[in-house]
Amino acid sequence: MKNPLPGAGLARRLACLLYELLLVGALLLVASALITPLLNWLGPSLFATLLSQLYFAAVLFGYFGWCWVKGGQTVAMKTWRIRLVDRAGLTLSWRGAFRRYVFALGLYVGLPALSYLGLARSGGSVLQHVALALVWWLLPLLSAWLDPEKLFLHDRLAGTRLVLVPKKAKS
Repeated sequence: MKNPLPGAGLARRLACLLYELLLVGALLLVASALITPLLNWLGPSLFATLLSQLYFAAVLFGYFGWCWVKGGQTVAMKTWRIRLVDRAGLTLSWRGAFRRYVFALGLYVGLPALSYLGLARSGGSVLQHVALALVWWLLPLLSAWLDPEKLFLHDRLAGTRLVLVPKKAKS
C-alpha cells in the first residue's frame, strides 16, 4: 500500500528538529534531576557513567518510542503537522520505533563521538575534533538532499518516512 500523504518538506522537518531539541533538552534536565541523587551516592565510577548513559538513552527512547507508537507524532511533530509512518504508511510498531531510534542514535551520537575520540587519540587541536564530529553529525541530515525520496539517512535505514498531516477543516 502506498502512503497517500505527501512527504514533509526539508525545511519543515529541520524546523521540527530544532523545536524537538528544545523539548528533549527540557526532558533531559528533568531526567537528570531524578538520577543525580543515585549518581552522587554511587560516586565517580565507570559503572555510574554507564548507568547514567543507559538511563538517558532509555528516557529518550521512552519519549520518542511512546509518541511514535501511540500516534506517530511527538509534541514538536504535532506542532509542525508531521507524522512518522512506516513504508506501508502505518503508525510504527514498538519494533519499528526501536529500529529508527537505534539508527538515529548511532548516526547522531555514535559516529560523531567515535570520530571525536578517534581524532583525539591521534592528536590535533580541539577545533579539528569538533569540526570532524560536526561533519559526521550533519551527514545524516545532508543525505536528504541526495536521497531520491528526500529521506534522512536514519529514515532510509529504518524504513520510515515523515509525512505532512493535512490541516483540519474549520467548522
